[in-house]
Amino acid sequence: MENKQSNKLITIVLGILLILALAYTFYSNSEYRALQAELEADKADIKAELDGLVVKYDAKIAENTTMNAKLIAARAGVITYRDSLQAEKRASYSTIKTYRNKVYSLQEKNKKLLSEVDELTYQNEKLNEEVIAAKAIIETQEAAGIELSAINEVLVAKVAIASELEVGQLTVVSMKKRSSGALKETSRARYTDVFKVSFKIDENTLTLGGDKIAYIIIKDVEGTVIASKGKITNGEEEIYYSDTTTIDYQNIDTEVIVITDVNRKENIKGAYSITIILDGNTVGKTTITLK
Repeated sequence: MENKQSNKLITIVLGILLILALAYTFYSNSEYRALQAELEADKADIKAELDGLVVKYDAKIAENTTMNAKLIAARAGVITYRDSLQAEKRASYSTIKTYRNKVYSLQEKNKKLLSEVDELTYQNEKLNEEVIAAKAIIETQEAAGIELSAINEVLVAKVAIASELEVGQLTVVSMKKRSSGALKETSRARYTDVFKVSFKIDENTLTLGGDKIAYIIIKDVEGTVIASKGKITNGEEEIYYSDTTTIDYQNIDTEVIVITDVNRKENIKGAYSITIILDGNTVGKTTITLK
């Protein structure tokens, strides 16, 4: 009789323990799901902040400032970090904290860079205002025959600086030429037959329109000018160039594309530098790496 009661008591205790274990498991799973939901929400917030940074960079890049290269590089860094965040399959406190700290760093970098862009834009606008005012004063003085040579020298110098042509959106693509003559992008030195150089001459109403000669200088990793077509004298320096083109510039934004043939057998692996000389001034530089 006593054994039956003892067994019954044990059964009751075990049942209670089982119920408590199930309740604890349910509670733990609920807490875990709630925690994961909170972490996923934090992850979504961080992505939204990164998306916001990309939008800010896009807006500034669209303004076509002289700092576009830095802006594009910073934007690419944000996108890379955002993609890394997206690739995280399961968020944790440590990863969220790491990403939060990085976002703060990127935001600070964004503030600093955009501040520099705004300052540069302000200075450019101020310079343009000065140039326009200077040009108006010069024209008035010439019409009236006023002899203010000292003031004129300062104003003419400002106009000369502002009238220099500027180049943006400089890109270079290495390409191989198929038997049909069609070109296809490649990053391999042994397959590269052509360098496609593209850039845009910015609008400038203060310079003289007409034919503008551009020289393309391509140097390999050893500093040797490849596919040399001749040489020019720039100041006291003789410079060998890889290609040249004449551009009909009418004081508006002008797109330029130059296809430069090279001998693939002479190509070597490494970084190639590309320099653009326009109207006697070096207006653009970039690099491309061949594997």
